[in-house]
Amino acid sequence: MGKDTASAFREVTTALDQVVAFFEELLQAMQPSPLPSTTSGPSGLTSTQANKSPLDINHPTSITIILNNFKSLNSMWNQMIQYAEKLIFQASQVLQMSSTNEIGLETERVQCSSEIDLSDLHCSTICENILWKPVACQQCETHFCSMCITKWLGNNPNQCPMRCDNFIQRSCSKFIARQLAKLQIACIYQPNGCNEVISYEALEKHEMICGYQLVKCTGCLLEMLQKDLTEHQSKCASVLMTCEDCKIVCRQNDVLTHHSDRICLREQLRQFQHKSQYEIRQLREQLRQAQYDQTTLLVSRGIIADDNPVKRIDIQSTVETDTLDRNRIVSDNNSHSVLNDQLLCSECRNVIWRPVSCGKCGAIFCKKCRPQNNFFDKITTFFGGQRVQHGRNNCEKFEEIPVPNYITTELDRLRVRCVYAPNGCRVISRYYDLERHEKQCEFEMIPCQLCQLPLSKRPPMMQHTLHACFEQMQRENPAGIQQQFMILLNTIEKTEADNRRLQSTIDDVKTQLNHLNSICVKKTDKNDK
Repeated sequence: MGKDTASAFREVTTALDQVVAFFEELLQAMQPSPLPSTTSGPSGLTSTQANKSPLDINHPTSITIILNNFKSLNSMWNQMIQYAEKLIFQASQVLQMSSTNEIGLETERVQCSSEIDLSDLHCSTICENILWKPVACQQCETHFCSMCITKWLGNNPNQCPMRCDNFIQRSCSKFIARQLAKLQIACIYQPNGCNEVISYEALEKHEMICGYQLVKCTGCLLEMLQKDLTEHQSKCASVLMTCEDCKIVCRQNDVLTHHSDRICLREQLRQFQHKSQYEIRQLREQLRQAQYDQTTLLVSRGIIADDNPVKRIDIQSTVETDTLDRNRIVSDNNSHSVLNDQLLCSECRNVIWRPVSCGKCGAIFCKKCRPQNNFFDKITTFFGGQRVQHGRNNCEKFEEIPVPNYITTELDRLRVRCVYAPNGCRVISRYYDLERHEKQCEFEMIPCQLCQLPLSKRPPMMQHTLHACFEQMQRENPAGIQQQFMILLNTIEKTEADNRRLQSTIDDVKTQLNHLNSICVKKTDKNDK
């Protein structure tokens, strides 16, 4: 590329010299004098004979000669423009010059190859440059540049450029690798001034750090050599600078006006205040949460009274409903739990509870949500109806298998609120400890409205009669009014027992009367006959 640029410069210089010489001769020819006999010079310009007398512009022949000379000037000018365009194109190539990895290794860059046959080291049929990072076809043993064969296979999948049946890539042969290692290559940035000659194996590393590659200034976007960039940016007014202390970003020429010591200290103070306020808010939030957790623990153990007692309601446990709502999953700094889509049931979209998986499609369900192959499905299928599909792949046959181990591991990481949290329970347990906790949770019990005795609906259920309710109230408040209530209750119960006995006697009398009535009816019928 450098030799072509130099020859283009020489050609343009020669053309300019010819134009200048022509103009000098033209000026001499246009001086008024008698028309002499003329001959054609070696440059194609008309000139005088040995005495070089000037032309007479009033003579027709002189006008013809001048017109021809102008035509010759126009031709030379067009030739000069072509040379200039060629020079501009080659200069643009120098500016856009990239690394060997992108444009390949041209043969002209090889400096010493007298002992090496370069014909064996060319990329066959594609770029015809020196092989760069070569690979070979396993069938025909032809070597190609890795970049060339990659582009080829993109347009011609699985086809060898040498028309083999299939292209199977293998590494470069050891002979080719040894031959390439002997080459000495001129740096690709030689037109920019780099005179380094590097071995083939060290070429790529050198081009990455070569100081003669063109780069752009980050401020003014001016192109320059890599080795001059540091010095330029230290003086460039458009380069952005970041203060290490206050992190203010400004242009280098605005440092004195936009980044004085006073401005820097003020910005540091502002950032420190903002950071301090954020840390204070975080500490207050942590303190508030710690106080809440401590108060909840003391209330649950009965050490202190709850100022705002929660009215308990009847709630079914997770085992009873066979459902774990996704809103009960806790995500905080201590849980490290991630509720991803794999942990949600394919049917109800809640967290899988007692999970099972389909062996066909891999879909995961809760135990109660899994597809059931019942008798009606078989009848529907027998009469040509469509089977019930499940999962994202519309699987029709469900084969129940245990869930994969990674699902079990992810479930074990989950932290879940107790189902009795609305009743005041603040316990957060792991997924596989949840069932055991809910079997023992005291917030499952609901106090009686009269005696406030905690009652549980877990089996075996304790029957809480009205008598037991009054006994509990008398134990908690043994006052005279409670004794009167107990006497009244015993009287009511005795009266109710007498009423039940009287009702039983009445029922027996009615039965006997009905029996006697039927006997009388039978005797009356016989007498009538």
